[in-house]
Amino acid sequence: MENFGGDYISVAKIIEVVGSSEKSWEDAINQALKRASKTIRNIRGVDVIGQKGIVKNGEIVEYRVVLKLSFSVE
Repeated sequence: MENFGGDYISVAKIIEVVGSSEKSWEDAINQALKRASKTIRNIRGVDVIGQKGIVKNGEIVEYRVVLKLSFSVE
């Protein structure tokens, strides 16, 4: 954050990522966040904007999520 005349101004960037898991939607979220954290610093929030399940033989075999991640710009 920068200080301009006593006021702190924060700038954030938002990106969209997709995660997947064979276990659950929660695991898909965690996997996407874990992978994004390897190259993106200062992740501050996550917004789940979509979920999708891949079905085979009447069972979900893959859970997919679409996330918006927000992070502070340095």
